Amino acid sequence: MRARSIEAWSAQLGDTVVHRYQALEESAGLYRFGVELYNTIQKKCPRLHHLYFNWLELFQISASERLLLGKEKFIAKLEEVRPDVIISVHAHTNHAFRAIAHKTLPDVRFATYCGEMHGGYGFSRHWVDPQADAFIGATSEICQAAISLGMPEEKTFNGGFMLNPKFYAPPLTKDEIERYRLDALGINPDRFTLLLSTGANGAQNHFELIKATYDLSEKIQIIALCGSNQVAAVQLQSQVDGLRIKNVKVLGYQGDMLALMQSCDAIVARPGTGTTSEAILAGCPMIFNTLGGVMPQESITIKYLCARDLPIYRIHKPSDLATVLSPLTTTTEACTVYKKRLESLRPVNQPTDIFEYLKALV
Repeated sequence: MRARSIEAWSAQLGDTVVHRYQALEESAGLYRFGVELYNTIQKKCPRLHHLYFNWLELFQISASERLLLGKEKFIAKLEEVRPDVIISVHAHTNHAFRAIAHKTLPDVRFATYCGEMHGGYGFSRHWVDPQADAFIGATSEICQAAISLGMPEEKTFNGGFMLNPKFYAPPLTKDEIERYRLDALGINPDRFTLLLSTGANGAQNHFELIKATYDLSEKIQIIALCGSNQVAAVQLQSQVDGLRIKNVKVLGYQGDMLALMQSCDAIVARPGTGTTSEAILAGCPMIFNTLGGVMPQESITIKYLCARDLPIYRIHKPSDLATVLSPLTTTTEACTVYKKRLESLRPVNQPTDIFEYLKALV
């Protein structure tokens, strides 16, 4: 997500060229298996990731330059592209990758961009490589966490959220939201609208959550987002039609998530940093889907929001959703207060500031 956002900003700014290299998946089959295992755990049993996370904290993939798998492919890519700056956007693409990059191209600058929001358990120590040229964090809290783990303060920069340029467009007005609901989504412009989100890996519990809100079908309408998973979208539409549920709109991939999120009164999503960052910029209240437990990286997102005095709405089982929605649908005050607090979380810096910082490194 961060790498694609960097590409999109590069295309918009027009004065840089970005080459994206998925260093783990493209370098070795074992690393690719590890990524797939992570995705499977996220979908099937998030709480199991505590075992995987702690194992990786002890046995770092990229700790040793000598033991790093697939380094020949990485070196070949470096020699082909010969970049001025390398931006690592993953906890396990620092250290050995940085050492190899500096040996291969002595003048290259190596920076880490970390989208996590808070330190503590769940923030991998592998994000922090004191020998890197820079650590760019999404929040002041994560920058302080990096400094506490040995990153020199003078190499640390609070850059804000690295998200798609569309998330930095002017907010929609109330009239524009009503027109978007009516024209783009084909839904009631005046009814409480709940967005059921899905992770990039297709992790979702849409049908269970839809059934749990059946008694609220006269008060709310639901947008069920299935992303690029066409099989899931067709299956969900069939299930909804089978129960003759009329207040649900099933959608596939959406190119303008800012408009969609601004047009919804709340979003149900896993407490990951990506969707949380998007919701903050969109001003969309969050209901955290914690079915199956909370992953370590998700726990620090919740910790960040708690520290910033944001109300935390969580569902541990599908039936919790109706309980959480009750006060939000009864009056507009709760959502209004929530949105005001979200405004205070918007970073001062934007991706353009990150690009200027990176250019200054060269």
